[in-house]
Amino acid sequence: MTNIADWLIPCLRQVQVLKQTNSLSHALLVTGADGVGQEELANEMVKDLMCESDQAAACGNCHSCQLMRAETHPDFRILDGQAGTIKVDQVRLLVRQISQKPQVGQNKVVLITHAQAMNINAANAVLKALEEPADRTYFVLTSSQSTSLLPTIRSRCLLVNVPTPNTHEVKQWLLKQDDGEALSSLFWLTTQPFRLSAIQKQGKAQLYASLPNQLTDLLRGTVSVSAVLKGADNSNIEDYCNGLAAILHQCIYHSTGAPIDPALQGIYDTLIARLGIQTLILRYQALQKLKSDLQKTNLNPIMQLTHELNQW
Repeated sequence: MTNIADWLIPCLRQVQVLKQTNSLSHALLVTGADGVGQEELANEMVKDLMCESDQAAACGNCHSCQLMRAETHPDFRILDGQAGTIKVDQVRLLVRQISQKPQVGQNKVVLITHAQAMNINAANAVLKALEEPADRTYFVLTSSQSTSLLPTIRSRCLLVNVPTPNTHEVKQWLLKQDDGEALSSLFWLTTQPFRLSAIQKQGKAQLYASLPNQLTDLLRGTVSVSAVLKGADNSNIEDYCNGLAAILHQCIYHSTGAPIDPALQGIYDTLIARLGIQTLILRYQALQKLKSDLQKTNLNPIMQLTHELNQW
């Protein structure tokens, strides 16, 4: 068994059994909450499908496995929706590329990650390919918003639902990652393991970790708004908004009796004393609107967030 997160293994085994018994659908849709590991699971499935052996899991030794490891397999294509909207021309080019017989091995595989990023024309082009599948061709799609996909696409795919791991499973997984133990201090932000991992890889873990104390100092009047936003720029303004919104969200839930992460206990007391629960809810709603507006308009993000924090 390949080295993947424990909660992904049952899903992978399910697909491997279907592959070995020649019962596998030509299209698979891997779904789950954002950050639980859909892409990691899909990548392992792709390796198994590209392998030239008849066994359930990839052998790791055949020519196809070697090409997959080198990321040079001519019969594998990928579109990543995380990079932006997937457009129809990208899908049409991909479909043309995989319309021929496999150049190596037995199968051709198309992987479309974050498939919810397909626009309607791209989605219709994928649907047509699923309705008229080329021989020995598999489509593997991943999505954290599968209900936003065309119902006709979902109906033509084998659904693979990735479970959400519990906190203990996430902690155990983090212990196996480089510097992963420190990420458990960000559970107030998210407990989704691969989102935490992405934050670390992007070098933004410290940005989030410092926000509770910075916000506490701001509310107590010991630092200014400009000091809190000293490192903010267009590349990370969304992270500031996400972090501040997560803090308010956790505090609102705690006011209803839910437990709160120890990292936020101090700031909860300060926020309630200074703003009260009604204002807390209004500020959370304002942050959510700001995040939405920044994606649609040419507003100066630093100025807008400065204005928002001045309301606190």
